[in-house]
Amino acid sequence: MECSKKYEFTRWNEWDHCISDSIQDFYQVFRIYPNVLLANTHTHTQIDFITTYDESKKNNAHHIVDENIDRYLDAIANSDEEVYLTGYSNDNCHLVFAIATEPELADKEFVLLFDDEPDGDDDEDNLPIEPYESKKRTLII
Repeated sequence: MECSKKYEFTRWNEWDHCISDSIQDFYQVFRIYPNVLLANTHTHTQIDFITTYDESKKNNAHHIVDENIDRYLDAIANSDEEVYLTGYSNDNCHLVFAIATEPELADKEFVLLFDDEPDGDDDEDNLPIEPYESKKRTLII
């Protein structure tokens, strides 16, 4: 089963709030939480840029030790390194970020989707963002 819905960021510096609101809307429509966020490369780069230079967002970004979202290292804010996010989590769901190649999305557009087999098919149209330096970085709200 796959459910999807397109959204758009209105302000870059409020990207995390927009995703949070979109997750709730997605749930209201489909009665299931999304597990993938698709966007083009530029949109993902802007999210990383804002998170790198916004201290409040950077304080919420963590290195994920493994697939268990409950195991993470210190906040990324403790370092001067740039942020490269591979996901977003809140109390209700965990999103994996992926580069959308099909369908083509404009800057600021993103698609939330639920895929019950995110790794189970041969669809290579949308590419997951590779973790930087072997540690996943996720914004945890």
